[in-house]
Amino acid sequence: MLSRFLVMILGIVAVSFGEDEKSYILDRQVSTATRLETTTDKAPGNVSVITPKEMKERSPQKVNDFIKNYEGIHILNDAGLNPRPAITIRGISKGTLVMLDGVILSDLEGENRILDELSLYDISRVEVVRGPFSSLYGTGAIGGVVNFITSMPTKFESMALLGYGNAFKNREADMNLVRGYVSVGDAFLDKRLRIKASYGFTTSGGYPSVPAFGNATNFAKLNNITGYFIDKAGTYIAGDAGRREYALNDGRIKIEYDWSDTDTTSVMASISNHHYRFVDPKTILKNAQGQPVYGNDQYNPFVGSGYAGIGSYTHYIASVSHTHTFGDDATLQTTFSSVNLDSYWLDATSATPAPNLAGGKGYSQDIDTSSNYLDIVYTKAFDKQILTAALQGRYMWLEQLNYGLSDWKVRNYDLGLQNAFGGKAFLAAGFVQLDSNWTERFHTTLGLRYDYWQNFDNYTWIDNKRTPVKNIIQNSVSPKASINYNLFDGVVLKASAGTAFRVPTLREIFRISAGSQKWLNNPNLKPEQGISFDVGGDFNTFYGGLFKIYYFQTELDNVIYRSGNGKEDNPYQNKNAGHGRINGVEVGYIQPLNALLSLNASYTYTNAKIIKNSANRATEGKFIANTPEHMAHIALLYGGKYGFYGSIAGNFQSSAYSDDTNTKIFKHTFGYYDTQLYFDAKLGYVMQNNLDLSISFLNFTNQRYYDYYQVAGASFFAQASVKF
Repeated sequence: MLSRFLVMILGIVAVSFGEDEKSYILDRQVSTATRLETTTDKAPGNVSVITPKEMKERSPQKVNDFIKNYEGIHILNDAGLNPRPAITIRGISKGTLVMLDGVILSDLEGENRILDELSLYDISRVEVVRGPFSSLYGTGAIGGVVNFITSMPTKFESMALLGYGNAFKNREADMNLVRGYVSVGDAFLDKRLRIKASYGFTTSGGYPSVPAFGNATNFAKLNNITGYFIDKAGTYIAGDAGRREYALNDGRIKIEYDWSDTDTTSVMASISNHHYRFVDPKTILKNAQGQPVYGNDQYNPFVGSGYAGIGSYTHYIASVSHTHTFGDDATLQTTFSSVNLDSYWLDATSATPAPNLAGGKGYSQDIDTSSNYLDIVYTKAFDKQILTAALQGRYMWLEQLNYGLSDWKVRNYDLGLQNAFGGKAFLAAGFVQLDSNWTERFHTTLGLRYDYWQNFDNYTWIDNKRTPVKNIIQNSVSPKASINYNLFDGVVLKASAGTAFRVPTLREIFRISAGSQKWLNNPNLKPEQGISFDVGGDFNTFYGGLFKIYYFQTELDNVIYRSGNGKEDNPYQNKNAGHGRINGVEVGYIQPLNALLSLNASYTYTNAKIIKNSANRATEGKFIANTPEHMAHIALLYGGKYGFYGSIAGNFQSSAYSDDTNTKIFKHTFGYYDTQLYFDAKLGYVMQNNLDLSISFLNFTNQRYYDYYQVAGASFFAQASVKF
């Protein structure tokens, strides 16, 4: 019996098109919510499963696009290719645990940079579970978990794809976007050995999303230079910082081998890279003769802002897992995985003479991380219950090293180490979970986890002096309980409650000022603690449709938030608020209208506020920054296995405050969060020989709002693919 969900435990899914056609009914399969294969009507809380059929019909440009239209999910700073993509569920910042085939991607920096590096076409399925999941996954799962899942072959299969896109207006969206992908897989030795290799790449000339900006003090150095203007926030604007030109590469190999009917070993290894640089800035400055200029020897606003420069991030992932089955009712799985990052970022400094576009004095920010996981999970099935028990260990480290450069465009550390910070972490944890099918209609899940977390060897390096910083020790017990009741066929009522915690990331504790952003460290940050519950239901509608509605509420103590505005007189600093409350409503609706046409809609209301904050009373009653109150999406999706397919979708997101005191939101202004309303469309055709031709029209009404950065305007992307 348990052998059926071993595949899901390993995060390996093989989905046929016939299974895709059943994707809108309640009995879809999900593994992330309980670590076992189970149907969504028995999974705790609000669960979403995104299948290959929907991925094909939509117009995603990066893996985050697979999920951003679903209820409760917010992608922060979702403008172009963001090197720090962040997924937020239910308004909880850094409260989402992100995984690839069950391997945790989040590191001690709290970042998921690899998300933008992953090839779209390597993902065959995505599972999203909302609510507190520290009972299963530990720190960082206060809001929920997202698991991106790749597939494995059961017979020979291969795919090749090539696509091209461009902006409709120059410098308003990615120019000369080229994307390619190839994969090949097969099963050997009577299907006991399964192998898949894949490679994807993306190159683009990018578009300008960041202005060239400064303040009154700096712009006063631009003697006899005119043309700049002051925006609504009082920032001096000299033009744009240039196009973010980038290249992505993502290679992966997966191997599975069945040693016998009771033993299977799985291996995965991947290398992913994201390299970018800002090129071709546009100036509106003019000298006394009316000629365009980019500043002078005293000040150049086009370099050294902390938002541009040259960056490169390389991720290495390795995972080895072995599963042994005891008879028909028990399994033991042991998994070791490692996620590592090597990265650098080059930018100019504020120096005299001022650096310019050709070079000059600068610095490098090198961030290296390693996250290593050991999981031992035992599962035992009884008559009506399934017991899961696990032991887990983690060892993680991070270093951020800032070197001085004589030329900011060349990675040569000739001026030596200037400042740095770093640290390590160790985790020992264990959990038990009992899933019970009391009757055909009544299901419960009870879970309890204990975590011992210790940050150690934390340090800062300032003025050639290494200073130890106190350790963080966290003992946490995370219980969770859920009840699912099938009131009658097609109606499932759900309720769940649990506690969760999040240890502050090293990037939240230590921040080194860069360019125009001024930061203060806060080694006294405390872990966030949350108590969360939700209640709602999944309802089958006519023709196999699905309507979902959930109320959620999270009470957070020691909320970590960013204070200040990043200026010299009021620098950024991450602080703990006394108490925060986040509640709201999630509504999802998927309705087939006929055999090929379906409606997909969602709405989320999020009320996220700081209730108490003795450190800054002015923030009490204020909305938590970067959290929109309203998000909505509606789409018509059309398609079958062959012939025409496509979609048209509209997306809405209300404006959000950019600071903790809720100062005025300026529209169409860098650093602020505008109201968003944009539309995407896609049209494609699949031939009988599996040749697939499609074209997507992105933000085709050309809405240039700001999501902190300015988003891309109207563009198209056309692609051709073939499967064998």
